[in-house]
Amino acid sequence: MPVDPEHMAEDRHTVTLRALAGMSLELCRDLQQRALNAESPEDAVRLATAFHRVSRGLRQTLALELKLVRYKDEVAEKAKAKAKADLAEARAKAEAETRELAVDQRRKDVWEQVGDCFWTEHEGADWNLPDDGIERPDRPPPEDPMWDRLEAFLDAEEAKPDFLTRDFDLLVIEACDAIGADPTLIYDIRGRDRAELEPATADSS
Repeated sequence: MPVDPEHMAEDRHTVTLRALAGMSLELCRDLQQRALNAESPEDAVRLATAFHRVSRGLRQTLALELKLVRYKDEVAEKAKAKAKADLAEARAKAEAETRELAVDQRRKDVWEQVGDCFWTEHEGADWNLPDDGIERPDRPPPEDPMWDRLEAFLDAEEAKPDFLTRDFDLLVIEACDAIGADPTLIYDIRGRDRAELEPATADSS
């Protein structure tokens, strides 16, 4: 896997700072010991001054190292949060696209069923296909109000959370009712109570 140059630089800086801190700490210990063992006041003052300067540099090195470590942790957390958000967004998009395809298919299935019902109910009407030589009615013309009513019905049903899980036959029957078509032309429901047609647990399409 390729290594991010920025992370390589951060690692190199961290290693360098830790090495510098180690050397400074070692020097501080040496200066402290030499200052304690100084044979003259002048040497003690000189060594103590040197110890103070080195120890101050050590503190600064440690502070810089800690700042760098915290910066790296912050960058890592932001990258992790972004990856999590991107994954969630991708999943949501995939779910939305999958639902959209399922909704389109169910609408198409309802249209086909209800269209057959409406066609059968008006059999004998003057909806013949031109020049086909077959004496049979075609579907209602596109400008027929029935299509507008069916489209409005499906728009309303699609907005409901159970549109994809409701019993398909019940949905078709309600669509027929919404446009004024007779669902008994495709479903033998005479003599059955409407409660018997309540949604089942799965789509029967």
